[in-house]
Amino acid sequence: MTTHIAPGELPSLNEAGPQGVASNSGNGHASSENGDVYTISLPPEKRSTKRARTTPSKNRGNVRTGLSKRVRGRLSELPTMPLDILYEIFGHLLPSDLLSLSRVNKDFRHLLVSRQNSLSLWKTSYRLIPDVPTCPEDMSEPAWAHLLFGGAYCYSCGAKPVTKILFSLRRRACKSCMRMHLLCASLLPKDLKEMFRSVTVQSASAIHPSRPWCTEHVWDEDVKAFQAEFNALAPRILDPDGSPDEMEALFSEFLERKKRQAADIREHARICVEWEKERNADRSAVLSDVKAKRFEDIKGRFVKLGYVEEDVKQLRWHREVSVSKPMSDRVWQRIEPLLIPGINRARDLRLRHALDERYIERRSLVVDQFADFMATLPPLHRALLPPFMDFLCRNRALAHAIALDGDPDNLALNEQTREAISRLTPELETWKLERAALLRSLLPQDNALEGATDEEVLAFATSVYECICCHYRTSGLHTLAHRCYNPQKSRSHCLRFSEEGRKTVEMLLKLTGLGKETTELELDKRKDRFVCMGCPLVTFESLAHPQRRYVRDWRSCVVHATVREHKDCTWLIVGATETAGLYWDGDPVFGAYSCLRCPPRVDRRCGFVEWQGLDAVKEHIKKEHHENEPLEGEDFFFDYASRRSGMTSMLEMPPDDNGDGSRC
Repeated sequence: MTTHIAPGELPSLNEAGPQGVASNSGNGHASSENGDVYTISLPPEKRSTKRARTTPSKNRGNVRTGLSKRVRGRLSELPTMPLDILYEIFGHLLPSDLLSLSRVNKDFRHLLVSRQNSLSLWKTSYRLIPDVPTCPEDMSEPAWAHLLFGGAYCYSCGAKPVTKILFSLRRRACKSCMRMHLLCASLLPKDLKEMFRSVTVQSASAIHPSRPWCTEHVWDEDVKAFQAEFNALAPRILDPDGSPDEMEALFSEFLERKKRQAADIREHARICVEWEKERNADRSAVLSDVKAKRFEDIKGRFVKLGYVEEDVKQLRWHREVSVSKPMSDRVWQRIEPLLIPGINRARDLRLRHALDERYIERRSLVVDQFADFMATLPPLHRALLPPFMDFLCRNRALAHAIALDGDPDNLALNEQTREAISRLTPELETWKLERAALLRSLLPQDNALEGATDEEVLAFATSVYECICCHYRTSGLHTLAHRCYNPQKSRSHCLRFSEEGRKTVEMLLKLTGLGKETTELELDKRKDRFVCMGCPLVTFESLAHPQRRYVRDWRSCVVHATVREHKDCTWLIVGATETAGLYWDGDPVFGAYSCLRCPPRVDRRCGFVEWQGLDAVKEHIKKEHHENEPLEGEDFFFDYASRRSGMTSMLEMPPDDNGDGSRC
């Protein structure tokens, strides 16, 4: 319903609802231009759910004002004071304070909302706020104060909180009401579409939540008000007795006036948006300062209790700490029990991290000494050396000394580490001799090798072994450092002599013209390549030379012969010119090589050796040691504990006499 109220009698929000004060002329809630009558849309009256009292009440004469006796006593004499004194007092209040004061009772509301008496008072209060936007002409001063400072709720449904102000619409609106009331300019009726495209009256600067593609929106009540105003002018524009020029001029004047109003609204909304951004930034800075002071106060109280600042910082974003409210003793009594568990957890976590860092520091001291000892060992002893974790497991006293941290200066730890490392050298030598004797006992008897040591015999290329657990074929000194991690077998009894591998090596030595005493290192230096003629040709239909064969080094030949179990294997040696430019797959790229002239590259955190590929090691030797032709065994070496299966590639070859070769 609509109520006409005289000046100075603007109802309160409790009477008029959320739409009763802040509105513009488009939605019918603002004052008229002459300021004499305010037209306000009130919500429908609610029906009473209580029955009327039939018996007289004892306290019927006592009128309840809703205020306590103490507050009523303080303000009871304020309405009786002279107006000049009241205006002098009210002149020091902000618009938000005047708005709150106008909602106390009808007397204050009549005093502050009356346009004739309070206009200068409201303007004075606006001057107390720096850079506040001026009140637009289509709104009253109280209505403008209500829009800026009246409350963060929706003017249509009363939903809270609605912090964003739609200055182009002179209202606050929630998302559900925006979906309900905002109209896209392109979706207007045909009779208003063209007119609103040229006169975008109060187009929303707030984009519709579900229509981000549409930039021009209009509130539905503004559309109705615009249409009503145009319909009121239509009889004069469409008067059949009127002059066409006068009707055209009248219509043009109407459009120009609406365009100016729309332009003024948009410009005023732009200024208000900039002011609101600055105001929010200032407000955020003030709140941040309050939060910082609250945190500093809490930190000081915890420091007095014996906690450290590092632990208190972990509570920086606790919900009771990051509140933008000042700190007091009463608040501290309430939040202290809530913060104690969190700061205790932070303290325990800090102490645990400190212990972990101390453990890593002490462990690094042992790793450094272990790495320095590793640099003094020859390549074979490095391969026999147990990993760092196994070294700690075998020396439980040293491991406990690292973890217990009972030595601040680490003197006792260094002494224990030196004692444990000093026992490694005789243990490695003993273990190497025992393993070499065991492996030699597996070889067939040969009177020509009676004067050679066990290590010299195992270095021959014909000493080929196969692991029972992992079926890995190896020869030479690599058999001493072979590590099979199968828990079912012992590392000392998992190898057996491979007769088929020995025959293959002897056949390759015969092709190269070498004797049976040739070592594996000598064969690696020769870089001879072989082709198995017992395997079929590999055919590629899309290549110019479709017939090819696999070409291998001697290690790959041993693996190929023992796995395939050739009965009558025939090998052909290939020259270096034929294999030039081939891409090799195997150990040179992915192998475990290291420089003999430099100490091993050891990971100081975990204690293992960082191996490199063949190309990387050769590049290092050329750059650092200026050796253009580095040789294996003299400049670099392959890790004896790593698996070395050989290299393979594919070579273009003409077909044999049968054209398809003999199959395996």
